[in-house]
Amino acid sequence: MPDESTVTLRDRRERYRAFMRRFNPSAPAELAINDGLVCDLPGQQVYKKLAARADLVPGSRQLLVGGIGSGKSTQLLLTARELSKYNKRLVLYMDVSAETDLSKVNSGALLAILGMRLADEVISKFGPTKALIEAKQAIGRAAYGYEHVDWGSSRKLAEALRSLNPPTYSISGILNPPFPPLERDLNDLANHVSVLVKSIAARGLEIDGIFDGLDRLLKPDQFWRLAEQDLRAVKILGISVVITGPLSLLYGAGRQVKEYFDEVHHLPPAVTDPKKSLFLVKILRARGAEQMMDSRQMEKLSVASGGVLRDLISLAHSAGEAAYLDDSDYIEARHVDAAIEQLGNGYLLGLGTMQMSILRGLLAGGGFNPSDPEAMELLVTRRVLERQEPSYEVHPALKQVFQ
Repeated sequence: MPDESTVTLRDRRERYRAFMRRFNPSAPAELAINDGLVCDLPGQQVYKKLAARADLVPGSRQLLVGGIGSGKSTQLLLTARELSKYNKRLVLYMDVSAETDLSKVNSGALLAILGMRLADEVISKFGPTKALIEAKQAIGRAAYGYEHVDWGSSRKLAEALRSLNPPTYSISGILNPPFPPLERDLNDLANHVSVLVKSIAARGLEIDGIFDGLDRLLKPDQFWRLAEQDLRAVKILGISVVITGPLSLLYGAGRQVKEYFDEVHHLPPAVTDPKKSLFLVKILRARGAEQMMDSRQMEKLSVASGGVLRDLISLAHSAGEAAYLDDSDYIEARHVDAAIEQLGNGYLLGLGTMQMSILRGLLAGGGFNPSDPEAMELLVTRRVLERQEPSYEVHPALKQVFQ
């Protein structure tokens, strides 16, 4: 029989392990949804708006824009679930960053990813036909590349036959890796995808394509190249599209976003002002924070997060770790303070001289220009938060260590 101290240690460890699982900031959004840990902010159910427009307007194009940690993936996954409730729909959720190197993304990448997913769905649901298999093979060649045998002259042919090792050269695919980009006409690729779309339409189904990950594109021009070519081709096919985009699209000079999309939804990192709303405390309670801390610490975490859900989860996680290392049975004020300092120092790292100057000016009551590249980076990385007025403020955790 274990002694009492061993039992207590084991129980304490299990309590903290359960807490850390519920407050894991790096857990996939789908896991949080499946575990019922996602709370809807009243009046801001973006996924319902996205699903309604996709359902009512076939072939619509919707853009979801937001900074890092604003919950875009969660909203897209919820949109996919919402659309799946409707009859006669084929909903495809695709993370572009998992399929191709975003730093080298090519025109046609979205169309190729969509085509490969459609081919898999159609063949698995309705069975293979010659036309479907040929379409999938053609899309696969465009997406991933292939080896082309170059027999050349009759002399080369004879040499190749003798060696049984014919010379080859690679035809690059659209997706990177494995091969360097190669310019190609999207019409052929769109025609192959059209074969799959027609097969689905013949069965009375409508297609929804949800593309995640494009908010990580560093250069807006990369996004516009996809919008001008891929999304235009997908629209002709009658597929409703919901796509994420970098926050810089809303502030950069040049193209008008609404010229390319039927609806633009802005998802700010700060879902609410914690000084005016108890919504963040509600989220903490929904994840079982009351078992480990009192209401004062929950309110303190909420204010320090600045209203950013990812930071709220990260702060609670760090506070739990600090309490466990301190051999404390509960999370106390000193553990919350340590978590806030850790988050603030994380935001402090990597700041340049110009960005430090912008932050000092903002803290002193000065203005903030999001169209400036240095200021935009502060906004995208959540060091500066945008309120609905609109107004801007330094993230509370960064403000604490910065001052």
